[in-house]
Amino acid sequence: MKPYLFALLALGSLSLLSPTIWAGTAVVLPGLHEQGVDLQDAPLSADEVIEWEINNADIVFGAYPNKADNERVQAIGYMYNQKLELNAGWVENDIRNEADLNGIDYEDYFLHFAEDTIIAEVDSSHGENTLLNRKPMIVGYTASADHAGFWLYQQPPWDADVFGQANNGGALYVYHSEKFDRLTFKFSQFAQGGSFTIEYPSAIDSFGQVTEWKSFAIKKDKTENMTKNQTVNWSVPSDWVRATTHDGSGQTYGGGQYFGSTFLRDGGRLYVAKITWHDESIENRPRLKEVKLKNSFQTVKLTNAPTATPEGQTIQRWRKIRGFDKSADLNQDNYLSWNEYKNRSNKNATARFRWESRVIPFGRMWNQTSSWALTNLGNPDFANAMHHYYQAEWAKQGLNGAYNDDTNKLLGANQFYVYSGGTVDELGLVAGSQAADDAYKAQFSAFLNKLATLDADALIGLNIGTANLFGRNGQNHLVEAGSLYLREHYLFPSTGFSGYAGLTKFWDNSALAKAGQKVIYQATTRHGRVQYFGNTEDNWKQDQYSALAAFYLNHHPEHSYFNQWNNGYLYGSNNTTGDNFWKAGVPKNIAYQPSALLAVDLGEPANQIPEDAEAIPLMMSTSTPYPADYTVIGDSSMNEVVHADLPDGITYVSPTFTYFAYRSENNVVAQGPAEMVLAREFSKGRVLYRTDFFGKSADYFTAPKITITLDEPMRPVDKDGNIGDYVSQIEIGGYEGLFLLY
Repeated sequence: MKPYLFALLALGSLSLLSPTIWAGTAVVLPGLHEQGVDLQDAPLSADEVIEWEINNADIVFGAYPNKADNERVQAIGYMYNQKLELNAGWVENDIRNEADLNGIDYEDYFLHFAEDTIIAEVDSSHGENTLLNRKPMIVGYTASADHAGFWLYQQPPWDADVFGQANNGGALYVYHSEKFDRLTFKFSQFAQGGSFTIEYPSAIDSFGQVTEWKSFAIKKDKTENMTKNQTVNWSVPSDWVRATTHDGSGQTYGGGQYFGSTFLRDGGRLYVAKITWHDESIENRPRLKEVKLKNSFQTVKLTNAPTATPEGQTIQRWRKIRGFDKSADLNQDNYLSWNEYKNRSNKNATARFRWESRVIPFGRMWNQTSSWALTNLGNPDFANAMHHYYQAEWAKQGLNGAYNDDTNKLLGANQFYVYSGGTVDELGLVAGSQAADDAYKAQFSAFLNKLATLDADALIGLNIGTANLFGRNGQNHLVEAGSLYLREHYLFPSTGFSGYAGLTKFWDNSALAKAGQKVIYQATTRHGRVQYFGNTEDNWKQDQYSALAAFYLNHHPEHSYFNQWNNGYLYGSNNTTGDNFWKAGVPKNIAYQPSALLAVDLGEPANQIPEDAEAIPLMMSTSTPYPADYTVIGDSSMNEVVHADLPDGITYVSPTFTYFAYRSENNVVAQGPAEMVLAREFSKGRVLYRTDFFGKSADYFTAPKITITLDEPMRPVDKDGNIGDYVSQIEIGGYEGLFLLY
């Protein structure tokens, strides 16, 4: 808990000399800091906004650019362990360098198809600008042997005079993250004579710079010395090495080639082919229109194939990923020579390069620059490699761990719809099947757990769903995966008693707390007064109060953290607008965090229920003996919940002792009243929250108020954090939160 640094004016009648946050708080994905004003119109610089966030958050689910800022708070970075990119970046480069040093095969860090596989592609734009669609990582040409080079960054067709300086040592360069055995050329002007050579780096120094070039043995030049639009094939040499072609100086001349790529400039290594033109008359040179890689991942046309996935997504096209027969790779170089290929036993595995068989979720990545390949999470060498990488990165950035996004984008049917083939070599299971999904989920959880074990002080974060983790709809494979869980858009101003993810199903957070894990409860204005009745100051404050009250009903000191956001999923620390807050120009985290209410000292949870009060039930969506959504498995006073669907039939929890201060006589389901006022005792006060069974009802906000008689006089706290006089009874409206102090 941290002392609050907002103006005492904001506290109203709450006179605390050193206001304190009595619950843990979090900032989610900060960034885009800018000059703004606070709620009293006092100007704030971008640096002051960062200072406020650091002083008013216990955990930052994200990171700051400045290492020193990260070191002042528990800040966590970003990780995505279930994939690496085919278009390699620094993560891929660094763990591959380490693998090379330790004699580990980098290709073993991936999953591979054991057979030719056809999968549905639901968004053909994904990967459009990558190696997946035949586009080299970098294509550029030089004016001399030591020239940094001109990058052909525009989309083809070009009319590029790539060999115009051939007599001065100029050449064409093509970069790929993996070995390749051909290039397809198109020309805007054909050669009128001459010839060409294609070279590769055969040796590098300790910094990865090329020390020796050799010529490929060209098998077939269908371009006939660049007089036709065709393909050039070569034999793949065993001594071809990944290399950087620049010395890191950034010089235009004298340092080597990097074509504006900071990755190459700063030592990133790739496979490169250098094409040099030779002729006595430079006027005979060709001009380049386009260069493409082998069509490793062909699109295929199928007759009578489905046009939509089982989830209803339109299938834009079908994509073929070739399987790799590992048993045929006698020298284990991840490439099948012609003899190895001819003699392979699995004729339904037609990949020549093992990398061509990587398990790739075509059409289900992020965007045009995505080039995902699923990782072999069960490989302990991969876990160790990522651990070493993260240790170095976290130390460099001052971070306390990282969070793994998209925990549902794994190997299930939501990522793979297989038409034929699909067997994953490392699992022996078909991608998209329930068995493969379950197996990979278990590996994913174990992988994250190992990261946490290898670095016990680090926070391993997960962005998880709203459904109870243990229930039928939940991500139960993640229960032991991390040490910090973000529940995005979890608390509504109208959070219901049950339903898909209501308060009686929040007990999974109590189980996580019991196990020492932390949870960030994110509140949203969705389904609240702001959404239904307008973006006013009063509606915002009432929504914040309701969400915070629901949070306190489930709060576990040192394990629960509150974050208030708007109704969207775009994060940052930039200023509010008239569309996302009642006042424009306020830095979002300052605007949204209910500072005055968080400063109210409720004390610690009392861990008891008043005499004659009834604990609320704990519910779960179960499958045994048949699907049911409101199975009661315990109540809020219990230390354990019991059901056949739970691991070993039992789960231990830290009880909240939340109880009914009021419940309607009519029930929606057994032990599920139609409406209720929930309460929880604290050492210095009480929290009340009125709701109905399902929540999210616009009409219930205007339901007639309910009068609650108090067992002793208490002081109510209003939405501004002001503490009132002692009262013996209170009135509470629909979806209203209320703090009472002794």
